[in-house]
Amino acid sequence: MYLMKKKLLFFLLLSANTMAQHKGKSTPVLQKGWYISFNPHSILEPEEGAVGLGAGYRISRRFEIWDETNYLYKGFITGSDKFKNLQGFRNIVSFKYYYNNKYGFFAGAEFRIKKYSFDSRDNFVNFQTNDTLLNYSYKTEQILIGGGAFWGKRFKLTANGKFEMEGNIGLGIKQRYIHRKNTPTGYDRIVYRAVDSFRPSTDDEEGQPYFPAIFRFIYHL
Repeated sequence: MYLMKKKLLFFLLLSANTMAQHKGKSTPVLQKGWYISFNPHSILEPEEGAVGLGAGYRISRRFEIWDETNYLYKGFITGSDKFKNLQGFRNIVSFKYYYNNKYGFFAGAEFRIKKYSFDSRDNFVNFQTNDTLLNYSYKTEQILIGGGAFWGKRFKLTANGKFEMEGNIGLGIKQRYIHRKNTPTGYDRIVYRAVDSFRPSTDDEEGQPYFPAIFRFIYHL
């Protein structure tokens, strides 16, 4: 009888361990911990390509904090002369709240800063000499600071949830600061608009909306 009890206990423990392993393979990763992210060139970023790495921390089943840095380069739909030799970086910090863990839905807020430069061409006029320079080449540097809210979803790529894909879209406000280098001294840039037809070498634009939208790959450590 004692031997039969030992055998029964052994089989019960073996069955419980097998069930736990099977459950672990199918349960998504929802506990606390670190993860890393990879942003490939997204089809949702056609003008200014961005590729980079990020890291996040799952504070609880509901909350995450995350940071990502991207290298910026010319996108794939711009014309041959637009944003020529574009390069720079972008950093994004966000906070996410998972309001539906079963299906991976979340909402959040982000803060971003972006700095990049590119070669540009414009027409310039000198009012004193009445001289015009057409298609003049110079370099533009821009800094953007913005913040917004977004909504998104995580998709499991493996049964245990170690690998996931994340997509989000949102709305924010950005402030752009523009500095133009190597512009001709004594000339004003011509802008073909009814208002503000001439611009100085440095522009501070008013706040403008932006629409964060991207896909990323996630790996839980």
